[in-house]
Amino acid sequence: MSKRRPWVPAGLPSPATDVPPPCGDRPMIDLVGVCKRFVGLQEEKAVGVALWVKNLARLTSNQASQTLALDGVTVSVGRGEVFGVFGANGAGKTTLIKVLSGLLAPTSGQVTVNGHTDIRQIKGTISYVSTNGWMGLEWQLTARENLVLYGNIFGLSGKTLTDRCDAALKTVGVADAGHKYVSQLSAGMRQKVTIARGLVLDRPVVYYDEPSVSLDVQSARALRDLIRTDADQHRRTAIIASHSPEDLAVCDRIMLLSHGRILAVGTPAELRAPLAGRRIIEVTFPNVGSDPGFGSLPGVETVAWDDAPGQSGLRQARLTVAQAGFCFDDLADLLITYGIAAHAINEVEVSLAEVYAHYVAVADATGPAADGVAHES
Repeated sequence: MSKRRPWVPAGLPSPATDVPPPCGDRPMIDLVGVCKRFVGLQEEKAVGVALWVKNLARLTSNQASQTLALDGVTVSVGRGEVFGVFGANGAGKTTLIKVLSGLLAPTSGQVTVNGHTDIRQIKGTISYVSTNGWMGLEWQLTARENLVLYGNIFGLSGKTLTDRCDAALKTVGVADAGHKYVSQLSAGMRQKVTIARGLVLDRPVVYYDEPSVSLDVQSARALRDLIRTDADQHRRTAIIASHSPEDLAVCDRIMLLSHGRILAVGTPAELRAPLAGRRIIEVTFPNVGSDPGFGSLPGVETVAWDDAPGQSGLRQARLTVAQAGFCFDDLADLLITYGIAAHAINEVEVSLAEVYAHYVAVADATGPAADGVAHES
């Protein structure tokens, strides 16, 4: 069997994506060279593969310009795995989800979901939860009535539907609000009902497209916990596509996508490996109106500025420093020299956004490798 990895820029370690995913013996999603046009590549499938996407590409403009929203994406996703797709706006995340859902026909590649390659059968395998999906709820109906209506549309009825509605409402934590009209629910509760609507079909794959949009911090955290718990309890595969690092905090593995092309796939630890020699220091202090010169300290590579979250009148400097060469004593001396009373100095983990920026920067500098990528002709 010929095995391929997604392209990783030169000089960066390539996370292993041709080994079985960690969350089950039957991968649910497998992207290989994802673009929009089926190229008809034939490849032996590993036993138990549930979803297989090969050489899939999606053209978003005319043939003359050959603009690709997806270009040569390849990866496997396991049954019961929570898998993230991370990228900036326009990276191709939503296009990928729609192709995997059968809502868009690929230009090239092969998609297999739970053993099916026919789009009609694929659609019967997945549920889709979109950004602000609660806007599609019937507001004059109760939460439970929305689930019943949705189940009826897909041919469910009787005790089967009743049991599934009960289970879905309980899973998302709104069982006590099932009798309330959607118009009476908060935005977070409506989003949970939207997820319950997707779960009532009890399908093995659920796609979440920017799931926490419009949610407050607490509701977004509860949503992530819900996705993780559902995957663990029911061995349901969850695909989360988002440009928010917080959405992907519960993922077993994450795919970094840029301009429709995979930069890397791996566990959070694997993806952070190229930045293992760097540390992130956050300094929170009163707004002094000018930079005291953090960038001039030995070992400091970059300085990012922002308002301190949830703290009015405070600024936060995020220093990226080399593992060797940076000394907290130098930072303390600088603050004393400028008379700055720091409210907090913390060392934090390198964020997914910083990891993504690093991979993109290296990709821009080195350019894509030709091997393993399906190109349009």
